[in-house]
Amino acid sequence: MKKLVTALLLIVGVFALTGCWAGEIGVETTFDAKDGGGSRQFILDVMDDTLSDTPIINPDDPDQTEGKGAVINSTHIDGGVSAIQTWLEENAPDFLTVEPMVTEGVHRYFTLTMEFDDFDDFLAQYGQLVDLSPTLSWADFAANERPTWTCDGSSCTFVEPREILEASMDWAIDGIWNDIYVEADLAGWVTKDSISVLANYTLTVGEEVYEELQHYDPLAVGDSETGLTIYVESDSFTETGEFPMSAGTIALIAGGAVVVLGGIGAAVYFLFLKKKPV
Repeated sequence: MKKLVTALLLIVGVFALTGCWAGEIGVETTFDAKDGGGSRQFILDVMDDTLSDTPIINPDDPDQTEGKGAVINSTHIDGGVSAIQTWLEENAPDFLTVEPMVTEGVHRYFTLTMEFDDFDDFLAQYGQLVDLSPTLSWADFAANERPTWTCDGSSCTFVEPREILEASMDWAIDGIWNDIYVEADLAGWVTKDSISVLANYTLTVGEEVYEELQHYDPLAVGDSETGLTIYVESDSFTETGEFPMSAGTIALIAGGAVVVLGGIGAAVYFLFLKKKPV
Protein backbone atom coordinates (compact mmCIF):
# COMPACT_ATOMS: atom_id res chain seq x y z
CA MET A 1 0.00 0.00 0.00
CA LYS A 2 2.83 2.43 0.84
CA LYS A 3 4.27 1.90 -2.65
CA LEU A 4 0.83 2.71 -4.04
CA VAL A 5 0.65 5.90 -1.96
CA THR A 6 4.12 6.94 -3.12
CA ALA A 7 3.10 6.37 -6.73
CA LEU A 8 -0.03 8.46 -6.17
CA LEU A 9 2.04 11.32 -4.77
CA LEU A 10 4.26 11.25 -7.81
CA ILE A 11 1.24 11.35 -10.08
CA VAL A 12 -0.25 14.26 -8.14
CA GLY A 13 3.03 16.13 -8.66
CA VAL A 14 2.68 15.71 -12.42
CA PHE A 15 -0.86 17.02 -12.36
CA ALA A 16 0.21 19.99 -10.29
CA LEU A 17 2.45 21.01 -13.16
CA THR A 18 -0.61 21.19 -15.39
CA GLY A 19 -2.43 23.44 -12.91
CA CYS A 20 -4.92 20.90 -11.53
CA TRP A 21 -4.72 20.27 -7.77
CA ALA A 22 -6.32 17.24 -6.14
CA GLY A 23 -9.17 17.77 -3.69
CA GLU A 24 -7.90 17.01 -0.18
CA ILE A 25 -10.06 14.67 1.90
CA GLY A 26 -9.99 14.70 5.69
CA VAL A 27 -11.64 12.00 7.83
CA GLU A 28 -12.41 12.85 11.45
CA THR A 29 -13.89 10.12 13.65
CA THR A 30 -14.91 10.24 17.30
CA PHE A 31 -15.94 7.29 19.45
CA ASP A 32 -17.37 8.75 22.66
CA ALA A 33 -19.05 5.67 24.13
CA LYS A 34 -17.87 2.21 25.10
CA ASP A 35 -20.46 0.62 22.81
CA GLY A 36 -18.80 2.29 19.83
CA GLY A 37 -21.23 5.15 19.42
CA GLY A 38 -20.01 8.41 17.92
CA SER A 39 -19.67 10.33 14.68
CA ARG A 40 -17.54 10.65 11.56
CA GLN A 41 -17.01 13.52 9.18
CA PHE A 42 -15.70 13.39 5.64
CA ILE A 43 -14.31 16.84 4.76
CA LEU A 44 -13.35 17.70 1.18
CA ASP A 45 -11.14 20.77 0.75
CA VAL A 46 -10.93 22.15 -2.79
CA MET A 47 -9.13 25.35 -3.72
CA ASP A 48 -11.27 27.59 -5.92
CA ASP A 49 -9.35 29.92 -8.21
CA THR A 50 -12.49 31.99 -8.89
CA LEU A 51 -12.21 33.24 -5.29
CA SER A 52 -8.80 34.78 -5.86
CA ASP A 53 -7.80 37.96 -7.69
CA THR A 54 -4.32 36.54 -8.18
CA PRO A 55 -3.12 33.04 -9.12
CA ILE A 56 -3.23 30.52 -6.25
CA ILE A 57 0.28 29.42 -5.33
CA ASN A 58 0.81 25.70 -5.81
CA PRO A 59 1.15 24.01 -2.37
CA ASP A 60 3.99 21.90 -3.78
CA ASP A 61 5.88 25.06 -4.69
CA PRO A 62 5.21 27.56 -1.88
CA ASP A 63 8.37 29.54 -2.65
CA GLN A 64 7.52 29.57 -6.38
CA THR A 65 10.96 28.31 -7.27
CA GLU A 66 10.00 25.00 -8.91
CA GLY A 67 7.91 26.43 -11.73
CA LYS A 68 4.95 24.20 -10.88
CA GLY A 69 2.38 26.81 -11.79
CA ALA A 70 -0.73 28.13 -10.07
CA VAL A 71 -3.71 26.06 -8.96
CA ILE A 72 -6.59 25.97 -11.42
CA ASN A 73 -9.59 23.93 -10.30
CA SER A 74 -12.82 25.69 -11.27
CA THR A 75 -12.11 25.06 -14.96
CA HIS A 76 -12.36 21.33 -14.37
CA ILE A 77 -15.73 21.27 -12.58
CA ASP A 78 -18.92 21.76 -14.56
CA GLY A 79 -20.52 24.75 -12.82
CA GLY A 80 -17.38 25.57 -10.86
CA VAL A 81 -16.08 24.13 -7.60
CA SER A 82 -19.24 25.05 -5.68
CA ALA A 83 -21.20 22.62 -7.91
CA ILE A 84 -19.77 19.84 -5.73
CA GLN A 85 -22.16 20.95 -2.96
CA THR A 86 -25.21 20.48 -5.18
CA TRP A 87 -23.99 17.09 -6.34
CA LEU A 88 -23.51 15.89 -2.75
CA GLU A 89 -26.94 17.14 -1.67
CA GLU A 90 -28.55 15.27 -4.55
CA ASN A 91 -26.57 12.03 -4.25
CA ALA A 92 -25.51 11.43 -0.63
CA PRO A 93 -27.36 8.58 1.16
CA ASP A 94 -29.97 9.62 3.73
CA PHE A 95 -27.86 8.69 6.77
CA LEU A 96 -25.20 11.24 5.78
CA THR A 97 -25.87 14.87 6.64
CA VAL A 98 -24.58 17.22 3.96
CA GLU A 99 -23.42 20.29 5.86
CA PRO A 100 -23.56 23.76 4.25
CA MET A 101 -20.53 24.55 2.13
CA VAL A 102 -17.96 26.69 3.97
CA THR A 103 -15.71 29.19 2.20
CA GLU A 104 -12.46 30.30 3.83
CA GLY A 105 -10.09 32.35 1.72
CA VAL A 106 -9.60 30.42 -1.53
CA HIS A 107 -10.77 27.14 0.03
CA ARG A 108 -14.19 25.58 -0.21
CA TYR A 109 -15.01 22.91 2.35
CA PHE A 110 -17.64 20.23 1.76
CA THR A 111 -18.58 18.16 4.80
CA LEU A 112 -20.56 14.95 5.21
CA THR A 113 -21.47 13.92 8.75
CA MET A 114 -22.30 10.36 9.80
CA GLU A 115 -23.62 9.62 13.30
CA PHE A 116 -23.93 6.12 14.75
CA ASP A 117 -25.56 4.84 17.95
CA ASP A 118 -23.08 2.00 18.50
CA PHE A 119 -20.44 0.06 16.59
CA ASP A 120 -22.99 -2.21 14.87
CA ASP A 121 -24.68 0.91 13.54
CA PHE A 122 -21.28 2.23 12.43
CA LEU A 123 -20.60 -0.98 10.48
CA ALA A 124 -24.07 -0.98 8.94
CA GLN A 125 -23.64 2.53 7.56
CA TYR A 126 -20.03 1.84 6.59
CA GLY A 127 -21.15 -1.21 4.61
CA GLN A 128 -23.77 0.81 2.75
CA LEU A 129 -21.16 3.39 1.73
CA VAL A 130 -18.82 0.70 0.41
CA ASP A 131 -21.70 -0.95 -1.48
CA LEU A 132 -22.50 2.36 -3.19
CA SER A 133 -19.21 2.07 -5.07
CA PRO A 134 -19.75 0.93 -8.68
CA THR A 135 -16.77 -1.42 -8.48
CA LEU A 136 -16.48 -2.48 -4.81
CA SER A 137 -18.68 -4.12 -2.19
CA TRP A 138 -18.60 -4.86 1.54
CA ALA A 139 -18.43 -8.56 0.70
CA ASP A 140 -15.12 -7.98 -1.08
CA PHE A 141 -13.45 -7.45 2.29
CA ALA A 142 -12.70 -10.27 4.73
CA ALA A 143 -13.35 -9.84 8.46
CA ASN A 144 -9.72 -8.87 9.12
CA GLU A 145 -9.94 -6.24 6.37
CA ARG A 146 -12.90 -4.45 7.99
CA PRO A 147 -12.95 -2.02 10.93
CA THR A 148 -12.98 -3.63 14.39
CA TRP A 149 -13.92 -2.49 17.90
CA THR A 150 -12.72 -4.54 20.86
CA CYS A 151 -12.97 -3.80 24.56
CA ASP A 152 -11.13 -5.16 27.58
CA GLY A 153 -12.59 -3.77 30.75
CA SER A 154 -12.85 0.00 30.37
CA SER A 155 -10.31 0.05 27.51
CA CYS A 156 -11.50 -0.09 23.88
CA THR A 157 -9.50 -0.29 20.65
CA PHE A 158 -10.55 0.73 17.15
CA VAL A 159 -8.71 -0.56 14.07
CA GLU A 160 -9.43 0.56 10.51
CA PRO A 161 -7.58 -0.55 7.37
CA ARG A 162 -6.95 2.25 4.90
CA GLU A 163 -8.10 0.25 1.89
CA ILE A 164 -11.69 -0.14 3.09
CA LEU A 165 -11.80 3.47 4.30
CA GLU A 166 -10.98 4.62 0.78
CA ALA A 167 -13.57 2.18 -0.56
CA SER A 168 -16.21 3.90 1.60
CA MET A 169 -15.50 7.20 -0.22
CA ASP A 170 -15.40 5.80 -3.75
CA TRP A 171 -19.11 6.44 -4.41
CA ALA A 172 -18.58 10.22 -4.13
CA ILE A 173 -15.27 10.36 -5.99
CA ASP A 174 -16.65 8.23 -8.81
CA GLY A 175 -19.86 10.26 -9.01
CA ILE A 176 -18.10 13.62 -9.10
CA TRP A 177 -15.66 12.29 -11.70
CA ASN A 178 -18.39 10.97 -13.99
CA ASP A 179 -21.08 13.60 -13.44
CA ILE A 180 -19.46 17.02 -13.09
CA TYR A 181 -15.69 16.71 -13.57
CA VAL A 182 -14.47 18.03 -16.92
CA GLU A 183 -11.08 16.65 -17.88
CA ALA A 184 -11.04 18.21 -21.39
CA ASP A 185 -7.62 19.87 -21.56
CA LEU A 186 -6.17 17.29 -19.12
CA ALA A 187 -7.31 14.21 -21.02
CA GLY A 188 -4.68 11.51 -20.75
CA TRP A 189 -3.20 13.08 -17.63
CA VAL A 190 -6.01 12.98 -15.12
CA THR A 191 -7.86 9.88 -13.88
CA LYS A 192 -10.54 9.37 -11.24
CA ASP A 193 -7.87 8.31 -8.75
CA SER A 194 -5.98 11.57 -9.15
CA ILE A 195 -8.74 14.10 -8.46
CA SER A 196 -8.63 13.51 -4.70
CA VAL A 197 -6.22 12.38 -2.01
CA LEU A 198 -6.57 11.27 1.62
CA ALA A 199 -4.89 14.30 3.17
CA ASN A 200 -5.79 14.19 6.87
CA TYR A 201 -6.93 11.52 9.30
CA THR A 202 -7.99 12.10 12.91
CA LEU A 203 -9.28 9.39 15.24
CA THR A 204 -10.52 10.02 18.77
CA VAL A 205 -11.27 7.11 21.12
CA GLY A 206 -12.39 8.35 24.50
CA GLU A 207 -9.84 11.05 25.24
CA GLU A 208 -7.01 9.55 23.17
CA VAL A 209 -6.31 11.06 19.75
CA TYR A 210 -4.44 9.64 16.76
CA GLU A 211 -3.81 11.87 13.78
CA GLU A 212 -1.90 12.08 10.52
CA LEU A 213 -2.01 15.55 9.04
CA GLN A 214 -0.66 16.80 5.74
CA HIS A 215 2.52 18.82 5.77
CA TYR A 216 4.98 20.26 3.30
CA ASP A 217 8.40 18.63 3.14
CA PRO A 218 10.89 20.79 1.23
CA LEU A 219 13.35 17.87 1.02
CA ALA A 220 10.93 15.30 -0.38
CA VAL A 221 11.65 14.31 -3.97
CA GLY A 222 9.04 13.38 -6.53
CA ASP A 223 9.03 13.38 -10.31
CA SER A 224 12.56 14.83 -10.30
CA GLU A 225 11.30 17.84 -8.36
CA THR A 226 12.15 18.77 -4.78
CA GLY A 227 9.44 19.64 -2.27
CA LEU A 228 6.18 17.78 -1.82
CA THR A 229 3.06 18.03 0.27
CA ILE A 230 3.05 14.81 2.29
CA TYR A 231 -0.33 13.24 2.91
CA VAL A 232 -1.54 10.28 4.98
CA GLU A 233 0.85 7.36 4.50
CA SER A 234 -0.35 4.65 6.91
CA ASP A 235 -1.93 1.41 5.70
CA SER A 236 -4.03 1.10 8.85
CA PHE A 237 -5.16 3.25 11.77
CA THR A 238 -5.40 2.21 15.44
CA GLU A 239 -6.20 3.92 18.70
CA THR A 240 -7.05 2.73 22.23
CA GLY A 241 -8.95 4.78 24.79
CA GLU A 242 -10.49 4.46 28.21
CA PHE A 243 -14.20 4.82 28.91
CA PRO A 244 -15.19 5.53 32.52
CA MET A 245 -18.17 3.64 33.90
CA SER A 246 -21.52 5.32 33.36
CA ALA A 247 -23.52 6.71 36.29
CA GLY A 248 -26.03 3.89 35.83
CA THR A 249 -23.33 1.24 36.04
CA ILE A 250 -21.80 2.86 39.12
CA ALA A 251 -25.23 3.03 40.78
CA LEU A 252 -25.87 -0.63 39.94
CA ILE A 253 -22.52 -1.68 41.41
CA ALA A 254 -23.10 0.48 44.48
CA GLY A 255 -26.56 -1.01 44.91
CA GLY A 256 -25.13 -4.49 44.66
CA ALA A 257 -22.49 -3.63 47.22
CA VAL A 258 -25.16 -2.39 49.62
CA VAL A 259 -27.10 -5.62 49.22
CA VAL A 260 -23.98 -7.72 49.82
CA LEU A 261 -22.90 -5.69 52.84
CA GLY A 262 -26.44 -5.80 54.17
CA GLY A 263 -26.46 -9.56 53.85
CA ILE A 264 -23.14 -9.85 55.66
CA GLY A 265 -24.37 -7.55 58.42
CA ALA A 266 -27.52 -9.57 58.89
CA ALA A 267 -25.54 -12.81 59.04
CA VAL A 268 -23.20 -11.40 61.70
CA TYR A 269 -26.15 -10.07 63.69
CA PHE A 270 -27.98 -13.38 63.75
CA LEU A 271 -24.76 -15.24 64.53
CA PHE A 272 -24.21 -12.92 67.47
CA LEU A 273 -27.74 -13.51 68.73
CA LYS A 274 -27.28 -17.25 68.41
CA LYS A 275 -24.13 -17.16 70.55
CA LYS A 276 -25.46 -14.69 73.15
CA PRO A 277 -26.03 -16.47 76.48
CA VAL A 278 -29.62 -16.65 77.78
